[in-house]
Amino acid sequence: MITGDIHHLEAYKRQLPSFIYECLKAVKAFPFSEKEDGKYDILGCAMSVESPMTEKVEDRKLEGHKKFIDIQFEIHGEEEWIGVETSFEAGPCIEAHEDRDLYFYKSGRNGESRVYFTTGRFAVFFPEDLHRPLCMGDTGACQLRKAVVKVPVERV
Repeated sequence: MITGDIHHLEAYKRQLPSFIYECLKAVKAFPFSEKEDGKYDILGCAMSVESPMTEKVEDRKLEGHKKFIDIQFEIHGEEEWIGVETSFEAGPCIEAHEDRDLYFYKSGRNGESRVYFTTGRFAVFFPEDLHRPLCMGDTGACQLRKAVVKVPVERV
């Protein structure tokens, strides 16, 4: 997993795989304020723009993907945290939707780390990086606007 602030994207350039960097650069330049929620193309990858509400952690699921790398970007949001755990430490897969490349897991015995998201933050989740997105913070549920880019593993 890689996480950072898109406003400082150039500082991450040397550490990121080049195609991931190019995707983040395209996300940074995307005119979100002029676009409605929906599906868009970013360098041949599917990008979903959505405005979900955060929820209690117990209402969110730990998820992972095998064929895609998730790039998540917080367009606007005051408080969200994402639980993160590797597939090596997590519990078993408890639900699988192979047609959507979406797998849900039981959390491992050591639990998950938290990555806090606010406006401008991004995270890159590789197939080994399980994530529990849209968890609400201390202030309660809030509406976010975020983008998720699905990068096929073979593109990187």
